[in-house]
Amino acid sequence: MKHLIIFCFLSIGIGLTAKAQVSVGLYKSSVFSHLGVGTDPEKKYFGEVRLFAGDWLNNYFGAEVIGQRNFSQTEWYNFSAGLLVGYHEFNEGMIGVPAFFSIKPLQANTNLSLVLEATPFVAYSSVHLRGSIGVRYFLRRDD
Repeated sequence: MKHLIIFCFLSIGIGLTAKAQVSVGLYKSSVFSHLGVGTDPEKKYFGEVRLFAGDWLNNYFGAEVIGQRNFSQTEWYNFSAGLLVGYHEFNEGMIGVPAFFSIKPLQANTNLSLVLEATPFVAYSSVHLRGSIGVRYFLRRDD
């Protein structure tokens, strides 16, 4: 319960700093799923908070904070990389350097993107690699 409250406060904080313009995402790796809430992925610097979405087999809590920088942006794709810091009950913490390739398949709706992620990270005092695929949608506020 304590972890859920912390995640809610972090999500609210990101939402307030984003001025009601947030992105939401669902990411899937081999066994794990993450739900994410972040800032504008079209800006040069942006961030995301992810909650580990376990199920009956992997019923652990986990949260990650990711700061990212866009290195290449076009109408069709973005390439970004950043720093990840996370805590999961099963590994007592992790730090990593994720790289993201976001594909915007629908030019009529560039708020939707398919995200491919590769993250080398350190946990359990050793180096690992996590690959995941996800869907991100940016909720843009029209002024």
